[in-house]
Amino acid sequence: MPEVSKSSISEAIRTRILDWAGPAFPLETREEAARVYADCMAGKQSDEIEAYSGELEFGTGGLRGILGNGSGRMNVYTVGRATLALCRVLKARSRKPALVIAFDSRRKSDQFSLITAGIAAGQGFQVYLFDDVAPTPMLSYAVRKLNGTGGVVITASHNPPEYNGYKVYGSDGSQIVGSDQKEIEKQIASIRWEEIQFLSETDPAFKKNVKRIGSDIRKTYFQEIAKTPFATPAKPDKKKFHLVYSPLHGTGGKWVPDLLRHFGFQVSVVPEQEQPNGEFPTVKYPNPEEADALKLSRELSIQKDADLFMATDPDADRLGIGVKIDKGNYALLNGNQIGSVLCAHLCEKIAAEKKNPGSYHVYKTIVTTDLQKCIAEANGIKIHDVLTGFKYIAEQMRLLDTGSKEMNYKKGKEIYLFGGEESYGYLPVDFVRDKDSLSSALLLCEILAQRGDLLAYLNQVYLKYGLYLEDLKSVTMKGADGQKKIKEIMLRLRNENWTGLPVGERKIVSVLDYLNQTRDGKKAPAVFGQLPPADVIQMILEPEGKLTIRPSGTEPKVKLYVSLKSSGSPTSLEELEKGRLELENELASVSGVFIAKTGLAG
Repeated sequence: MPEVSKSSISEAIRTRILDWAGPAFPLETREEAARVYADCMAGKQSDEIEAYSGELEFGTGGLRGILGNGSGRMNVYTVGRATLALCRVLKARSRKPALVIAFDSRRKSDQFSLITAGIAAGQGFQVYLFDDVAPTPMLSYAVRKLNGTGGVVITASHNPPEYNGYKVYGSDGSQIVGSDQKEIEKQIASIRWEEIQFLSETDPAFKKNVKRIGSDIRKTYFQEIAKTPFATPAKPDKKKFHLVYSPLHGTGGKWVPDLLRHFGFQVSVVPEQEQPNGEFPTVKYPNPEEADALKLSRELSIQKDADLFMATDPDADRLGIGVKIDKGNYALLNGNQIGSVLCAHLCEKIAAEKKNPGSYHVYKTIVTTDLQKCIAEANGIKIHDVLTGFKYIAEQMRLLDTGSKEMNYKKGKEIYLFGGEESYGYLPVDFVRDKDSLSSALLLCEILAQRGDLLAYLNQVYLKYGLYLEDLKSVTMKGADGQKKIKEIMLRLRNENWTGLPVGERKIVSVLDYLNQTRDGKKAPAVFGQLPPADVIQMILEPEGKLTIRPSGTEPKVKLYVSLKSSGSPTSLEELEKGRLELENELASVSGVFIAKTGLAG
């Protein structure tokens, strides 16, 4: 690919700034753009100029970026342009298009939801707009329930407060992928800023076409949950388990506690984090993967002597937990462990009921623990790897529904059981098509009520199926220079020969390149099956283990995943604890050695 000169890049930036100084924008925005243009011409560097260094990309699932003016930021204009593009694509598919819209507690989320609703209403859509903050899985559910042509949720998940995003869903309630995404990207590129027509709530078309939803969706979702094999009616014995929950200032506080109480559980909500607040004042990052974010949950659990504490991210699709070891002492489980507990319980339930396990399917991402593969196979259940991102699990659910010769799915004879990814996302129901913390939280509580001790059950899983542990390291590289460096790192990893490299007590024996679909430099279609190309490199270790490197799809990071299986086969809790400590030490060694040898740290 030919190099792009700095002068041509600067010219593109100047052109974008001048666009924003044009008549399509209000006076205040034009004046700001004129000032930024003067700074750019003077050779200055600033975050304001950086905001025009590129277009905010409509990538996998939609938009995500820092709030602010400029073509590379999240604002009413980039949201408006994406909405108009989406409407044009959806109108071509339906004579009576309908769009469902949800939003989270972040800065400007409610404003962006109204902008989206107004533009869609002006395009003649029937619009269903949630009347208050709502979890992302509820948007997915509502699209399906209301027969929407598509859906939008305004959220940036667990990103810092200065971010927001715009996630797009298809008519089946799953995030858009592949050709649908490309079609919307093409439409966005063709839209001029002055084409976007913003409607206020007082506009007749808004009043006519926009309907508020919320309590009706909650009611039918609860009814659907009650039909699942794992949900049991409220019983007095459930009251002996005390639960603590935090929405981390997000959407879950208005949904999760009500669901758990509806099925008989006793729940205390962390008061400091109960109300929606896009500033996330009590946490550095509103991410249940971070131990610091769970500090107040732990403190309330100690006070209440709770059996389990749970927290969800701002859009309530991810779930993190802490499990009581003894009074005043709690263990945090990671996403692989939580997913494995859910997976094992469901798989063992199918096997115990002597159903036809071969008709059931479990899905996990390529960076999720292979423990789940062992669990499914041992119980006679089919398991599949998909690329990182829950949209790929949802895509498989759609193929299960419709049948697929390529995947050998027979329509009407295949049953979705469970899907999960290591990044704290799980789905134990088939009427939502995205990771769902609500149904997952209820399932965990039902497992606790049935088995009495989640840690003891996790240990049983390890003893029965094998001891696996995982680690994740992220290297942040911000801005245009960071993106360039990420590409250089991935290119170097592809071009160099890593086979035979020792990493700790193991060595690399094979390299999979998911982008070029090669194994050790040679085309290997049988290895990748139906997986589409992706910017991922996976290194197979001996004894059993994996190193996976991929750029994040939502953050300026390169992620390194390490998964190792214990070389021994523990048969007692003492042997299990010894093996766990050995694996924890080895994980740290493998990550450190690989980062140092590859230059991933810088």
